[in-house]
Amino acid sequence: MNELATPALPQWLYLNGAPEITAVIRTQPTDFIVDEQLNFQPSGSGEHLLLQIEKRGQNTQYIAKQLARLTGLRMRDISYAGLKDRHALTRQWFCFKWPIKQELAWQHWQLEECTILQVVRHYRKLRLGALKANHFQITLTEVSEPDALVARLQLIKAGVPNYFGEQRFGRAGGNLALANGLFAGERIADRQIRGLALSASRSFLFNTVLSARIAQGLFNQVLDGDILQLDGTGSIFQVEKADDLLQQRLLDSDVHITAPLVGIDGAVVSQQAAALEQQALAAHQQWCQGLAEYRLQGARRSIRLVPQQLNAVITGDRVTLSFALPAGCFATSVLRELACYRDGSRPLADMT
Repeated sequence: MNELATPALPQWLYLNGAPEITAVIRTQPTDFIVDEQLNFQPSGSGEHLLLQIEKRGQNTQYIAKQLARLTGLRMRDISYAGLKDRHALTRQWFCFKWPIKQELAWQHWQLEECTILQVVRHYRKLRLGALKANHFQITLTEVSEPDALVARLQLIKAGVPNYFGEQRFGRAGGNLALANGLFAGERIADRQIRGLALSASRSFLFNTVLSARIAQGLFNQVLDGDILQLDGTGSIFQVEKADDLLQQRLLDSDVHITAPLVGIDGAVVSQQAAALEQQALAAHQQWCQGLAEYRLQGARRSIRLVPQQLNAVITGDRVTLSFALPAGCFATSVLRELACYRDGSRPLADMT
C-alpha cells in the first residue's frame, strides 16, 4: 500500500486582501437563517409528498432519518435538494413517495426542534441540486468595525472567489484524510462516507486552482483556452482566443471563468489556461488519478460567486446581512471576504 501525505488545509487567497475586521458568526441558530428556493413549482398532485421543514440545531440527514422512522420507509427513500448546516435555522424541502389514497398523519409527528411548514404533492421525486437559490439572513456579532464592514460590501458586489467552504472538508480537514486513505488503497465500505471523501478531494483541487488564479492576478482575466460559463446557466463554451469582447462580458458578469471538478471525460481547458491548471495541480496528481479511477464525471464550476439582493443593517456591534446564492455555493465564501470571523458554534480548540 502506498502512503500519501494528506494535503494540509491551506488559507486560500483572498481576492481583496485579508480583512482586518473581526466578528463572530453563529452565536445562536437564529444568527444563520437559510431558506431554500426550489427550481420548480410543486404540481399539487402526484405520488410524491414534498415537506417544507423548518429545523433548528439539527442536520439534514438526521431529519431524513426521523422521516424514515415515522413513515416506515428506508433512509434512501427520503430525498432532499441539498444539505444544510446544523448550527442554523433552516427551511428546506424533503420528499418521499406515498400512495395517493393513503392517509399520513404528519400533523401529529413529534420532530425535535423542527416544524413542518407545509406539505404538498408532486408528480416526481425531489432530486439533489433541484434548487434555484438559497436565501441567507446572517447576523455577525461582536463586529470590530461595523461601518467598515458595510463599506467593504462594495468590494464583493462584483463577486467573490467561489470557494468550497470549510465545512466541505470536515472538522480539521478530516474528510481530506479519508480521501487520502482511499487513494492509498484503503477501503471505505460506507457509500455515504466514501462520497464525502471523494467530494472533499475534488473541492480541495478546485480551490487550489482558484487560489492559484488569484495569486497570478487572473481572477478577472480571460485566457486563451479558458472554459467560460454563461451566467445563470450550466452552459459552458471554450475560448480559442481571448479578446476584448469576451473580457467585457466577463466584467459585466455575463460569463464566468471556470475551474475543474476533476474526473473523467468532461470539458478540458487548453493553451494558457491548461498551463495554469496543470501547474496548480502538479503536486496532486495522485489525487487526480484516484478520482479518475473512481470514475467521477469531470465537470466545470464557476470561480466567481456574485451575491444577489445584498443588503446590510447595523445594530450596535451587530451587522445583519441578507443575500441569495445559487445552489451549491457557500455563504462562508462571502463572509470570509468581509471579516475575519470566528464560528461561535465550534469550540475554540477547533478554531486553532
